[in-house]
Amino acid sequence: MKLSNAMLLRIITVISLIQFLLLMVSGASVNIALYRSLLVFLILFSLVYISMFLLNIIQENSSKAVSSKSAATESNNSQNNSGE
Repeated sequence: MKLSNAMLLRIITVISLIQFLLLMVSGASVNIALYRSLLVFLILFSLVYISMFLLNIIQENSSKAVSSKSAATESNNSQNNSGE
């Protein structure tokens, strides 16, 4: 299941809004609740998008390694066939 960027942003926003509401219900002041929910939003946002960036780098490196292996295998096969 692949989530789009917009869906991830909505999920992060909903989590931080729920935390804001829970802080307000628990009796925290508006400034503290706003600060904490904004902090949670920024942390979640940065973690999700940094992990997506790193996963894309890993995926690109693995696809390059697979393509270079297949190219090396094809060249070895062609050399073996020409040598027969």
